[in-house]
Amino acid sequence: MTVGPELLDTVGTPVDRLDHGGSSTGSPAHSAALKGRYEEYCRQQVFLLLKIIPREAVRPLYRRARTWATERGVHESEDPMSTLRLFCREILPLPPFDAWLLDYETHRLAHVSAGLGVLPLPESMEPVAVEFRRLEHEAEAWRGTLEVYRGGDAWRGLIRFQRDGEDGHFRTGEIFREDNLQDLRDRFISFTAPNLRSFLRSTLP
Repeated sequence: MTVGPELLDTVGTPVDRLDHGGSSTGSPAHSAALKGRYEEYCRQQVFLLLKIIPREAVRPLYRRARTWATERGVHESEDPMSTLRLFCREILPLPPFDAWLLDYETHRLAHVSAGLGVLPLPESMEPVAVEFRRLEHEAEAWRGTLEVYRGGDAWRGLIRFQRDGEDGHFRTGEIFREDNLQDLRDRFISFTAPNLRSFLRSTLP
């Protein structure tokens, strides 16, 4: 059994859908993580805007930003870029959180791929869960979660196994390497149940 990556959060937990009132029904920690991703998305859009603005347009834009920020008491005189970023965030037609969340749930893989491609990658980054499979091993229910990260010029992945109802988990080493994130996910989905059990056994003490 597989579910789309839009149903997983960053640690492989199924994402709670929005209720009819439009508010998130997830745990406080999960909601905070999603809002953190939304803030990161907004920062990325500001970064992209500033990246494509012609150099000669920056000074007049900053003058507008300084006036706007001074009127609101948020001007950073010692950090002009902070003022400029705040102003760009204000003028960009960014979606509200609920609209972003619906798109994030629907196009999770695209968000992961695009998001990691915008800003410089950190030297080390936590793998992101994008898919999971259920399996049985010795009459016990397990879940195998595909976790991916960008390493060098390729997407790399591993599988995290977790017994149902338990917090502990076991990870394989890096077993996937693909140029395209979707190809990596497709390989994981193509594994048979015996394949997955073999990988699980390799991680157990």
